[in-house]
Amino acid sequence: MQIETRDFGRAEINEKDIITFVKPILGFEEYTRFVMLIDDEITGFAWLQSVEEKELCFIIANPAFIENYSPAVDDETKQALGGEITEMWLMAAIKEDVAKTTVNLKSPLLFNMNNFTAAQMVSEDTLPVRYAIFGGKGSEE
Repeated sequence: MQIETRDFGRAEINEKDIITFVKPILGFEEYTRFVMLIDDEITGFAWLQSVEEKELCFIIANPAFIENYSPAVDDETKQALGGEITEMWLMAAIKEDVAKTTVNLKSPLLFNMNNFTAAQMVSEDTLPVRYAIFGGKGSEE
């Protein structure tokens, strides 16, 4: 299947790779079907492209670079995903000055890639919404 994307033009995707958000992205509740696009030349980041609206695309970051980042996941979210979380990603805000790029640690995106479902969770933990990823260890903006 082909879709129009915001950043890559027309892209060929496999329908089985479409991820359904069972707990939608905050502020974008009407869009629940996305595909993850990965550029092999850019490590640690991906594009979460809506298959319903070509202009709706989020840049997401793998949280592996954040030491000790492990927000508690509530049972309701875990059950909505079929009881399993296989991946966690963070919404990124890429700034004109890339060094000021931030990620949202408070509301991670959780994925079960075994059944292609996802959810955005708002963590009960005390975590920043804007964490400067290039600003040095532990820096927040």
